[in-house]
Amino acid sequence: MRKALVVGALVLLLAAIVAPLASAQCVMCKTALTDSPEGRAINQTFNRAILLMLVAPYAIVGTLMATVFRRPLAAVLVQRLRPGRVRDLLQLTLLRRPAR
Repeated sequence: MRKALVVGALVLLLAAIVAPLASAQCVMCKTALTDSPEGRAINQTFNRAILLMLVAPYAIVGTLMATVFRRPLAAVLVQRLRPGRVRDLLQLTLLRRPAR
């Protein structure tokens, strides 16, 4: 679990470092946007739209895979963990939930 958190943190750090480079447009789009005052006004919005179009398919596929493989992964975890450990983990997650 700790290893997964470290890898996740490294991926987020790398994404944060590469983010300014990822917001660049193709040469033709950049030329069209920087040559006119209207283009300069929508430049930042255009960059965000490009990133949204890039992230959306991955989010949809990731959600679908998490939904499909949730039960098989949970079954594997229950098999590999000893029964008392599973009960302890479930109690910890129930204690962390905010009261309604």
